[in-house]
Amino acid sequence: MNSYFFFSNKKRIFLLVSFILGGLFSLSFDPYNLPFFSLIIVGLFFKLNDYIFLNYGKDFKLMFSTGTLFGFSFFITSIYWITNSIFVFDSSLAFLVPFPLIFLPLILGIFYGLMQLINAFFWSLNISRIFYFSVFWSLFELFRSTILTGFPWNLIAYSWSWSINFMQSLSLFGVFGLGFISIFCAAGIFSINSKKINIFLCLFSIFILIVLYLFGYNRVLNYENVYTNENKVRIVSTNFHQDEKWSNESFEKIKSFGSNEIPTFFPETSFVQHQDIQDNWFIGFIRVDNKEFYNSAQFNNQIYDKRKLVPFGEFIPMHKILKKAGLKNLMPFDSFSPGKPNNSFSDYIVPLICYEGIFPHIVKENILPTSGVLINITNDAWFGDGAGPKQHFTHARFRSVENGLPLIRSANMGISGLINPIGEVEKIIPHGEMSFLDIKIPRKIRSTFYTQFGDNIAYFFIVLFFLIGYSTSKLNKD
Repeated sequence: MNSYFFFSNKKRIFLLVSFILGGLFSLSFDPYNLPFFSLIIVGLFFKLNDYIFLNYGKDFKLMFSTGTLFGFSFFITSIYWITNSIFVFDSSLAFLVPFPLIFLPLILGIFYGLMQLINAFFWSLNISRIFYFSVFWSLFELFRSTILTGFPWNLIAYSWSWSINFMQSLSLFGVFGLGFISIFCAAGIFSINSKKINIFLCLFSIFILIVLYLFGYNRVLNYENVYTNENKVRIVSTNFHQDEKWSNESFEKIKSFGSNEIPTFFPETSFVQHQDIQDNWFIGFIRVDNKEFYNSAQFNNQIYDKRKLVPFGEFIPMHKILKKAGLKNLMPFDSFSPGKPNNSFSDYIVPLICYEGIFPHIVKENILPTSGVLINITNDAWFGDGAGPKQHFTHARFRSVENGLPLIRSANMGISGLINPIGEVEKIIPHGEMSFLDIKIPRKIRSTFYTQFGDNIAYFFIVLFFLIGYSTSKLNKD
């Protein structure tokens, strides 16, 4: 080991600054939502790379460490609430807390470390670094969202949830495209110096942000909230802790919120294994089929099985291998089975069970030309009272803007409500309340640019900017 790497005062300062920036980055997201703060943090992180390069050149170990520390600090401060799920499931498993509290943020932080490792290879002092930085940050957000089971939580685009106007760009670029533009603008603004090209890129970045704002402002201004018809539906929000959620008393209470006249939407797994219900009730329940368990929804005698399961919450990775190896005792529960794509569930309703609402591609795959509303049912009892339920609600809200569809959300111990096609919250039942809303469903917006082209837009940005970065790398250094 190179002791100088670990004990140099200058290098320790870089590591400390990275760690602090990662922790502060959390303030850009729910429940804080500091306006433009993510651009400031990303811009400062970009400048940190410049200082490292000026002092140490292409120091791969230092760059990898700064990225990992940044990511570790970001995730430990923004998804700390995941530890609550262990105590909800079984407090005797408290010894497992270090995994979601320490090891999970560390694993996720490595994505930023690998990003920095590649940055170190391409870094220079000319403008190519701005394009490369944008490309590699976006690539590793995509990797984080897809590798293994994927965890697209608190992508940088979610830091715009404070502004309904900036959010409208989701209808064009989606969450990854908006994230890409955010990174480029942050790097462009913070690259400013006395050189003309840097001044131009700074002004161009500000211009992009102004255009995005004006596009969103105009879209919101011209949106007319028209309802599909005068018929209402009911959204039920419950507030049962996990240990009481499936009792007979709770079940009867849940059923009492249902309407005999209008369609009623209930939270995830609220009906356990009960299926003796009215046809116009949209329920979440656990389906058993040939010894396989599914987290399912039912409406008008049609069944949808959850496709994207929560690792270690709904399934144990490699559980079949563990069973065959005789290690079933290592699994605290039986795994659910994932559902298959099912566009025959409804021509009008797009079902999303809990975790599925944070995966844009799953939402897009479930949408038909005739689809008119997103239905997200969830059980946020696992998340506790911290930032988790708020972040989960925001992630689902973004899917509405991306696809121009209204969203009905029914949650247990979470946030329930109605979101219109431009992401405005029309009706809400806050976290911690047990109630229901009778609402009319807004009419969808015609197919958005994102619905038609999906994340191909982000891929196009990545390829284009990489080519621009490569071509500008041949220019003289600033």
